[in-house]
Amino acid sequence: MAQVTFPRRQRWGGQLGRRRVGGLLGHVAIVGVGLFFFIPFLWMLSTALKTDTDLGRQPFHWLPRDNRRVEYRGQMLPLYTRADGGRTERFGLLRSASGVGTFVNLENPAQTFESPLGALHEETEISLKFENFPLSLQQIPFFTYARNTAVIAVLVVIGTLISCTLAAYGFARVQWPGREIVFLLVLSTMMLPAQVTLVPLYIIFTRTLHWSDTFYPLIVPSFFANAFDIFLLRQFFKTIPPELSDAARVDGANEWQIFTQVVLPLSTPALATVAVLTFLYSWNDLQGPLLYLNSTEKLTLSIGLLQFKNLHQVHWNLMMAASAIFALPVIVLFFFGQKSFIQGVKLTGIKG
Repeated sequence: MAQVTFPRRQRWGGQLGRRRVGGLLGHVAIVGVGLFFFIPFLWMLSTALKTDTDLGRQPFHWLPRDNRRVEYRGQMLPLYTRADGGRTERFGLLRSASGVGTFVNLENPAQTFESPLGALHEETEISLKFENFPLSLQQIPFFTYARNTAVIAVLVVIGTLISCTLAAYGFARVQWPGREIVFLLVLSTMMLPAQVTLVPLYIIFTRTLHWSDTFYPLIVPSFFANAFDIFLLRQFFKTIPPELSDAARVDGANEWQIFTQVVLPLSTPALATVAVLTFLYSWNDLQGPLLYLNSTEKLTLSIGLLQFKNLHQVHWNLMMAASAIFALPVIVLFFFGQKSFIQGVKLTGIKG
């Protein structure tokens, strides 16, 4: 008689169960880290859409709210209510000072009285103040600052890509005596704090080269490469099969043609990664413009936001609206370049 065998049921404690638990915990960790970084951004947007009055309401609430208003003799007054014996009385706030308001009884307009604001119930409704965004742009010469920031950031990206790709190619694909030793020396500069070279560079740029109040100190150094981006691009260049370069040499290509027509077209993810990181750093840079720029027409957005804070310390809604606009170009850049950026981060460093 033939023996029938049944497939063994996979227990929860088996390998499949452990894999599911591990995957679940991984997703929970990813969501937690994502919320950790997203909540401040959400708070910024929530604050940017609130009124000055809504900023002081307790307890804190994420959705912006504003007073529900009623018309009284041609004026729109904030509405307050009070429950009295099963009926709700409605009052309009005429004025307030030091937590005490002067109210008018809407059912009996002849009756006015003073009462602490907390003694009556404030009627509110969800209200998004999108007008805070254009209003924040009027507080500083925003478009002048944005133009200056964009010019500096774009030129810094161009300079970084040109200089770092050339240096990285020399370290990754060209054989020459002492290459590894020089590469280690380049990497060692990453351990040098920026504060150490801050004063010497300032003296060189302002007293020797007379570049004070110009964009040159912010742009020119990018054309002389940096250790981090050289390392990033070198690691990616080393993942490209050397057989492609050998085949190009057999066809008569020189080193420059191999670099521009073989290596660079295959390095789009790494180049996108360097471009996004460099643009982000240059767009958000505060220290450089603060040191070298003096004229109002040459300032950048980072300094503009600092001025905005000094001039409008109480209006955090306008401050957050300006900050949201300031962050918008970086968000848009990452949104359109995220595929190449993530691919570049994944592939860079596979081969040492």
